[in-house]
Amino acid sequence: MKQQLITARAATMLAALVVTGMAAAAQAQSEQANETTTTLENVTAKDAPVKKEGEQDVDEVITNRKLRAETGAKSKFSFSAALGYNGGTVNSPASDTRPNISSGTATPTVPAMSGSLGVKYKMSALQSLALDVGVTSRKPFHGDDKKSLRDRTTVSNPSLTYQTVYQAAGIQNVSAVSVGVYTDEFYRELGYQSSIGFSQTAIYDFGGSNFSVGMAFDVGYNTFDKNDDAVKSEQSDYSFAFYPFAEYVISDKLNLRTVFRPWIYEHARTEPFGNVIRNVYTQSVGLGISVTRDVYLYPNVQFVPLDLRSELTNVGLSANINI
Repeated sequence: MKQQLITARAATMLAALVVTGMAAAAQAQSEQANETTTTLENVTAKDAPVKKEGEQDVDEVITNRKLRAETGAKSKFSFSAALGYNGGTVNSPASDTRPNISSGTATPTVPAMSGSLGVKYKMSALQSLALDVGVTSRKPFHGDDKKSLRDRTTVSNPSLTYQTVYQAAGIQNVSAVSVGVYTDEFYRELGYQSSIGFSQTAIYDFGGSNFSVGMAFDVGYNTFDKNDDAVKSEQSDYSFAFYPFAEYVISDKLNLRTVFRPWIYEHARTEPFGNVIRNVYTQSVGLGISVTRDVYLYPNVQFVPLDLRSELTNVGLSANINI
């Protein structure tokens, strides 16, 4: 009965998020019909990336809607935003606190709007360089007696990323290498200094069917300038993770999506170097909304499959926006 109640609450919350996202999609489509937008159809020849000899168009290589939005616009220079809001539980989505359901290190326990803003340069149709800065606003929709919204919002953690896309045996792939510097107060207080990371996403759609499966892989390494025991328990110097996911296309604009997070490993600096901690297995279920080729929304509910309790859930919304 408790699991059914949680499922019903999660479904209700997801439905509310979906309605909000679909309303945004409908509004964007209406505006798109009345004004010119910076997309492939209206970009000028001088703005288009120069394809290398024998190189395919990126939309021939990547057909998955979310991956397209994540890899950026097709113009030679573009602006991008990858933003996400992590809210409360399905019981109290507007709460000013949120549980750390994965038990990961350096995880804020208050609602936050976070992500990155950046400029992307297309070296070719399938390769790009991006310069990004992190954006975080903690408790953006809640009051705070100690700090104003401006004080709770930071633009920090600059990074540089090289990305390439390709197909192999019918599998769509996106590979990326990034380096960054921590400047955000939350992480600096914990001694985080710099980072380097590699990510790989692969997806297979069974020859163009509506159903697809994929796997994302991330590995990262951090350096620190604080080594006292008071902060080491919240410091993770290296981590790696595997995220299986599945999608089903409903229409050109909508797809159901679920992401599994059973294999997320971190090394806490309080442990011997080879001892890694496995984070709690979590999962998200949501509706992907392709507003345009370059704008993708994902309202979702995150939960712990092996411990279905309403207090161990998060509601969220992620967005990829390219201009």
